[in-house]
Amino acid sequence: MEELIIGANKGLGYQVLKELLSKKITVNCLIRRKGLINFESKYLNIFYGDATNLSDLKKSIGNSECIISTINVQRKNIFPWSRLTNSKTTISDFAKNSIIVSEDKINRIITISAWGVGESMEEIPKLFKFLIKFSNLKYPYIDHDIHEKVIENSNLNWTIIRPTALTNETKYHDVKVYKKNEKIRKMIIGRKSLAKFIVNIVKDKTYFNKKIVLSRK
Repeated sequence: MEELIIGANKGLGYQVLKELLSKKITVNCLIRRKGLINFESKYLNIFYGDATNLSDLKKSIGNSECIISTINVQRKNIFPWSRLTNSKTTISDFAKNSIIVSEDKINRIITISAWGVGESMEEIPKLFKFLIKFSNLKYPYIDHDIHEKVIENSNLNWTIIRPTALTNETKYHDVKVYKKNEKIRKMIIGRKSLAKFIVNIVKDKTYFNKKIVLSRK
């Protein structure tokens, strides 16, 4: 078994990487520069480049059976009005490339979107809606919406995950998958626990071609 992770050097992607390696699954990682992942493993293959660059993505695919992406439009810090540090179309550019590189090689992709994208915007708190509308938070939400449409219209066995607010809890907790129009009970989810869920559904056909909202149970 071999997987490709986009965004493995930090945050949720790093937790997915650790989860896969703990199960002795071979992982291909595409990262921008050396030093972002500072450990070695016989199950880890590191490639350098940008996931929005088609040739870079092609060279990192290897024999992967699934692409797991946590790529995002980034800000300099968590302040909502902080300046962007990458392209406003980073997520959708990657999504388009992922479909091209997957032809005849791979048919499974799991991508991380956000709670509040698309029709789920009606579910989020009013203050958060305000921040998305009037701060730089709007750019990842706009691009996530485009990326979701790109992935949905592909021939891949896709899963789009819309997590609630991500936290850095060090222990696993139970995860809840919400049904359509079900009231969100908890507004957070630990990255470690979400990573475990992601790894566990790679081959689970229950989640093929589904958009799901997740939170802490």
